[in-house]
Amino acid sequence: MSKYRKTLVVDSSFIARSIIPAERAFVISYKGNAEVIADHPESFGLVNPELDIKKPSIIRVFKFVKQNILKVPLTRENIYRRDNYECVYCGSDNVKTLTLDHVIPQSKGGKDSWDNLVTACKRCNGEKSDLTLEEYGKEIPTPYRPHYLMLMKQMHDIPEEWKHFLLF
Repeated sequence: MSKYRKTLVVDSSFIARSIIPAERAFVISYKGNAEVIADHPESFGLVNPELDIKKPSIIRVFKFVKQNILKVPLTRENIYRRDNYECVYCGSDNVKTLTLDHVIPQSKGGKDSWDNLVTACKRCNGEKSDLTLEEYGKEIPTPYRPHYLMLMKQMHDIPEEWKHFLLF
């Protein structure tokens, strides 16, 4: 499987806005709605070998994109990503045992929110049960809503040309 499957989209101000499949990025730029800023070294595998079309690595749309896509949705995967796929209580990184834990238990009024959900292994989650952190006797980093650029940076194999736009 190719590692050159994604394209970084920047707006007219060169601010990173999203990551999309390279095929979609090609169509957007082919239709004239964006310009290709950088290509991946790999080409699309087309039937005609004489047609060498590189996969776009970065495209720039011509309009400033004012959207709420910058708010990271509250999902299990995004909480795992924020917490670096590790249990916040013991540091275990066994992905197969990860669960979500409510810092303030639901039984005590805890909500599903960025500041109340953390990644916990099954063992720690079972030990904590419906205890508060004080009752459980452990401290954890304060959970927070991550910025979308933070989650983009956590991708593996980020192309070198993206790093400038992701503020590395």
